[in-house]
Amino acid sequence: MAKILLLILLVATITLVEAADPPEKWRAALKALDAMDVKMRQAVDRVVAAAPPAKQSEVQEAAMAERLDVSLALARVEETGNEKKVESMAASYEKAADLVVAAPSADKLKVMKEAFRAVTKAAAL
Repeated sequence: MAKILLLILLVATITLVEAADPPEKWRAALKALDAMDVKMRQAVDRVVAAAPPAKQSEVQEAAMAERLDVSLALARVEETGNEKKVESMAASYEKAADLVVAAPSADKLKVMKEAFRAVTKAAAL
């Protein structure tokens, strides 16, 4: 039950964070964010699909937590008003998602955590 509630909370939080879109004039940033979102969904889907059936719930929870961290990091960058930084960060997350998709099945979650956290850490500097 706690896992279900956590998953619902994560989805709700991601929805709220992603609903806070950048200004409409940020056409390039919006395009980059859309492309990133497609790749991120693919990465999460592949991570969950690669997990053994007994661990899929746990892996899905971990993948959603990573996705939440990404959304929060992007929201912090959007608040700065720096469109170029948002574009750059979205492109970096997109590349990180590509690494996850290309990773061997047994390593997908590990690669996701490492790659996404590296982008988040670099953005915080």
